[in-house]
Amino acid sequence: MEPSELYARLQEELDDVTAMRYLRAIKKRATHYPLQYITGFTYFLEYEFLCRENVLIPRYDTENVVFRALEMSPDRNMKVLDMCTGSGCIGISFQLMRRDDEYDDEVYLVDVSDDAVSLACDNADSLNSDVRVVKSDLFDALQDENGNPHIKFDMIMCNPPYIRTKDIYNLMKDVRDFEPRLALDGSSDGLEFYRIITKEASRFLNENGIIVYEIGCEQYLDVRDILKENGFQDIHRLMDMSGLDRVVSAVL
Repeated sequence: MEPSELYARLQEELDDVTAMRYLRAIKKRATHYPLQYITGFTYFLEYEFLCRENVLIPRYDTENVVFRALEMSPDRNMKVLDMCTGSGCIGISFQLMRRDDEYDDEVYLVDVSDDAVSLACDNADSLNSDVRVVKSDLFDALQDENGNPHIKFDMIMCNPPYIRTKDIYNLMKDVRDFEPRLALDGSSDGLEFYRIITKEASRFLNENGIIVYEIGCEQYLDVRDILKENGFQDIHRLMDMSGLDRVVSAVL
């Protein structure tokens, strides 16, 4: 309930069933089990997203990917890909906010995880979004056996795994012990997925196609160089509310 409702009902006695549910939740949270997995939802931008185990919990900082993508969007309908979609928060939020401006974008959400694909579908349904959810190891399901793309996009948005393997163990216990390593581990230097996705993106983007990445706070220069090596231009970074590098965008 909203805080105002809670304050208005402070003198109300809980029934036994609700009290036991609350105590069980507190006990579980005391183990550092993520709150969002307990409640089953979190907010991303203005939308309520379902949360479940084995899928990365949407973060406030990731909203910057959507903000940058909206800023770079042309005044026309687009084909858009949300790679490594997880819960679907980036692609679904982008589509819904563009829909408010009367655009009818064709948005694809891609993830290799069965749990993520299932949750992204459920979030799309609960938020009345008609995004297309695809199970794929990066671009595999979007191309034929000869590597020819089935579809080309005007924009790719992506929050890939970017934590260095050795740094996984230094993460907060909530994240390290309970969120999926598949969505966190970006290899020894944290850059593996940027290399793979950026190299492949040139085949899957239309002319003047846009790419928008979330990055770790120390990765801008490395990701910038990867983008340059693969023919991207107009490379810009966006900082988060803490003044840390958070998003990189570029144009093919």
